[in-house]
Amino acid sequence: MRQESYDLMSRFACRYLDRNSSLKILDIGSCDVGNGSYKPLFANPQWQYYGLDLHPGPNVDIVAKGPYDFGLQEQYDVVVSGNCLEHVENPFKWIKQVSTVTKPGGLLCIITPFSLPPHGFPVDCWRILPDGYRSLLGVCPRIRL
Repeated sequence: MRQESYDLMSRFACRYLDRNSSLKILDIGSCDVGNGSYKPLFANPQWQYYGLDLHPGPNVDIVAKGPYDFGLQEQYDVVVSGNCLEHVENPFKWIKQVSTVTKPGGLLCIITPFSLPPHGFPVDCWRILPDGYRSLLGVCPRIRL
């Protein structure tokens, strides 16, 4: 993970998450592939952090059924995903699944690179501009922009 991504997620956590509230947090694409994870940012006794990814590995608590079916019945107060969405072949199907695991009124933070060269893991599909995010998030009526 690049330092810039970690810093952005840190700013999100500091600005929007109440350190005194009990929160269930889901990190989509959480596997630490040797370059760190966001988990330390969510180390708070009031918070329950869960890492979700497609395959078992470091920092993975839940293995998803697939990229568009996380296999989760519960919803989370906070859903974060950093450096994952650019590797998803169908972001519109993916965001619908993200919407189903986010509680109504919950918070969603997605971080994706814009100017990085291709970095397949196993594929690298997208660079999304602000208008693209509005379009993507607009397919899920439960997500407020």
